[in-house]
Amino acid sequence: MAASGLVTAASAVLATGIPGAGAVAQAELLRAVHQARAVKLFAPAAAAVRVVEHLRAARRDDPTFRLAVLTDDLREVLVSCHRVTSGDASAVGVARRAYEPVGDLRLHGIFCEPVRAATGHAGAVTYLADAGGRIWVVSDVKPADPAAAVSAAHASVELGEVRLSHHDLARGGLLAVNAQASATGRLSHGRARQAVSVPGAGWFDTPLNALWQVGLAAQVERWLTAAALPAQERSAPHDLAFLDGTIVGADRRGLLLSTEHAGILAVTAALDDPALPHVTNLRLLATHAAGHPVRLAGRFVGARRVAGLAFAAQWLPSLHGGHADLGTERLTRADMPGSQPVPPSSATEPPAPAPLHLLRHQLERVVSAGRPALLTGVAGDAQRLTAAHLGGAAALLAALGSAGMRRTRDVFGRLDPHDVEVLAQAWLTAAVFEQAAARETIRAAWAGTSSGTE
Repeated sequence: MAASGLVTAASAVLATGIPGAGAVAQAELLRAVHQARAVKLFAPAAAAVRVVEHLRAARRDDPTFRLAVLTDDLREVLVSCHRVTSGDASAVGVARRAYEPVGDLRLHGIFCEPVRAATGHAGAVTYLADAGGRIWVVSDVKPADPAAAVSAAHASVELGEVRLSHHDLARGGLLAVNAQASATGRLSHGRARQAVSVPGAGWFDTPLNALWQVGLAAQVERWLTAAALPAQERSAPHDLAFLDGTIVGADRRGLLLSTEHAGILAVTAALDDPALPHVTNLRLLATHAAGHPVRLAGRFVGARRVAGLAFAAQWLPSLHGGHADLGTERLTRADMPGSQPVPPSSATEPPAPAPLHLLRHQLERVVSAGRPALLTGVAGDAQRLTAAHLGGAAALLAALGSAGMRRTRDVFGRLDPHDVEVLAQAWLTAAVFEQAAARETIRAAWAGTSSGTE
């Protein structure tokens, strides 16, 4: 069965880790992908292809590689295959998200961001909103050298007869006639489309102002609900955060933003590539705009943490067109209003969350180094989880450690390949638990409360 082939190939990656996932292991995964596509298992196959791309990035020391993303994609391969073999027809996915007619759209640019992925894709994405507040995406991301992300925001976007850069589109408007879009909100563009350029709207004007009037709890719930879905089923703007707050400085977490309903939040860089200005811009804001209010567009990335994408402020010079995109514009001291005194109590750190990161750390260690990673450290982390009243997480971690040390042999003295399946099953069980528990921990953190996850 094709799903079983994917499980076998993915399990082998878990057993050996990145060091053992060379050309042979990648070829086995791709062969399983081919078989899965032949029987229309599109979602598991797509996740497996992403795993191969991340493995290649890791083995060539690509700075865009993220172990956490590889871990999530491996979990998605195994989960989707389990759902398929359990008879869940919705887990097979679709070959490609078709573009469907969505009628005429009057769109207002919100912001644009550079994209640089470990999968070998680079480019830029612009987010736009219609009068009803729905967010749409114009994406120009394709296989390219990572350096392409630096200039992509100023490259031309073809929308019928309209020739605008992502930078200009994010500050203007668009009237799309007979527009077509995917179910996830991605607009079809190119010479075949019909569109005209029209004036846009500022973040403090109608209709964009409504994005910041949505309650924080509703925004967090939208993000967490979508995050539980397979990657291909998430809407393009599912994780966007629209926040108003006051800059109160910075600490080891990043820029600190004081908000009315959520207290102090940490704003981190969306990309830490030194060729892009995210980090520099956030440092400049923390140093020379402390004490001043800003309106932020970001991406939820964790408990009381967002990745900053763009901001607007009444004090921002008009030459920026109403807002500044943190990933495409390099701000200067002349753009800053100068810092103001901030009450010391404003920058206190939130209470420490439950130590679920210990379970996550061990899951990522297996992906990184394979079975040998479980020979040390598991017992100590399980004890710490138990002490924190996370007995379920401790039991699953202990079971994962036992599966990692299990090495049985057949009557001929050969290692039993079934041990790899046992390891993969224990890893998947712990990974699914960790995903659900982390989601609830994050929900509680954004709600300003602390609770267990058992």
